[in-house]
This record gives sequence, C-alpha cells and structure tokens, in this order.
Amino acid sequence: MGASACMPVVLKIDPHRKVVYSAFYGEVTDAEVLAHGNAIGSDPDFNPAFSEIVDFSSVTHAAISESTLAALAANPSLYKSSVVHIVVAPDEALFRLLSKYKDFAQSSRPNLFVVRTRSEAYRLLPGPSKTN
Repeated sequence: MGASACMPVVLKIDPHRKVVYSAFYGEVTDAEVLAHGNAIGSDPDFNPAFSEIVDFSSVTHAAISESTLAALAANPSLYKSSVVHIVVAPDEALFRLLSKYKDFAQSSRPNLFVVRTRSEAYRLLPGPSKTN
C-alpha cells in the first residue's frame, strides 16, 4: 500500500552547487514519480530556491502515464517559480513523454527543460561562473 522502502531513485541535494539532483533507475512507475516529490520536500537540506535535475538515464522501463504527468504539472511546484528544472531523458520514447510533461507544466514550471544528457543539464544550470 505505501511506498516501498527501496524506491528506484537516488536523491542528492548539493547546497554548494544549489541543485537538487534526483536519479531514477530500473523500472519506474506513476506512484514512484508522485511519491518522490514528498521525499524532496521532506529532506532537511531542501531549499526551494535550488535548481533541479531529474535524471532518467538509468531507467530501463518507465510505466509513467500522461495523466500522471498532467496531474503532477497541475500541482504547485515545491520550488520558486524562477527555478530551473531540467529533466534528462536519453531514451527516445521517454524523451517524447517527458517533453509532453514540459508542455503540461508551462505555467507551473516555466523554466523546465528536457535534454538528452547530464552534461547538457549541467550546462543549463545557473551559476556564479555565468555572471558578467
């Protein structure tokens, strides 16, 4: 009934880089994607001003529905509206699915990007090295 003790996701919050990094792996379901937001929000290191990277590079099967993504996008973000959200999806089918999430989330997460690689994701992060 509840979320399993071993969800297929690793959460790392880096206060120095000001980024919340989530890496899903293996088989991922709607319930796990939805539950992960609670895990982020309850982490004592979470800061709503940090950027977010959600990495699906190690996912072998995604049982995630468009309706779940639409519901997730309709919920208010845990983050400030100015935050950059980046989703890494190298797999073609997952990239297309998560691009639909970007469409659903235009008003709730206006700075959402879907990219193919982690290196692309890190290039999109704001940082002191990108100031004048």
